[in-house]
Amino acid sequence: MPDRFAYSNAIRDVHPVEKLVFSFSCMAISLISGSTAVHLIVFMMMAVVLFMARIPLRYYVGIMFKAFVFVFLGSVAVAYGAVDLKGAAFVFFRAFAAISCFYFLIFTTPAADILSVLRKIRIPSIIIELMGLTYRFIFVFMDITQKTRTAQSSRLGYDGLKNSYRSMGILISSLFARMLRQADYLNTALESRGFTGELNVMQRGFKSSAVNIAAITVIDIFLIVIGSR
Repeated sequence: MPDRFAYSNAIRDVHPVEKLVFSFSCMAISLISGSTAVHLIVFMMMAVVLFMARIPLRYYVGIMFKAFVFVFLGSVAVAYGAVDLKGAAFVFFRAFAAISCFYFLIFTTPAADILSVLRKIRIPSIIIELMGLTYRFIFVFMDITQKTRTAQSSRLGYDGLKNSYRSMGILISSLFARMLRQADYLNTALESRGFTGELNVMQRGFKSSAVNIAAITVIDIFLIVIGSR
């Protein structure tokens, strides 16, 4: 689902470098800053930008709720271990702000554009290709899992605890075998096309925006000033 939004959002044509700089600069400031105000501002700002990008509110709230549960449980563990509610709250807001920056990037920027930027800044090809293949196999994994689980459910495979355990075991073993088969198919396809260690694909042309660069600069300076108070 995030991949579909990445290709259809309202800021799809914004230069990926600008979106990467915006996301990672705000994330870095959030992680470094000791100000909860900065964390809240970053979180709200990312929510507003995603709203402007026309990401469905219901989906965004749903995925942020999952992140909320994960971060909240981690913060509870911090509070319990250190007996420090204030410190736990600080960790919670910092993590939530950083996660919102990450979600902004994946909801508005296709993986192909991100990999293109990494290639331009001379990240080793092996790392880029592994990232691309891993990203591809995430969707293969999800598709196979959904289809297999749907087939099992239609045959009452999850009716009762005993059947559920049995079906889950079959699902895991089947998934492992099919993923290996898919990897073998992919390897054969790459070799048949003369793969030499680098996947060369056509890249879209983007134009940088002086307005966007200025806005990112002003926002970063504002966050740094707020955090230094």
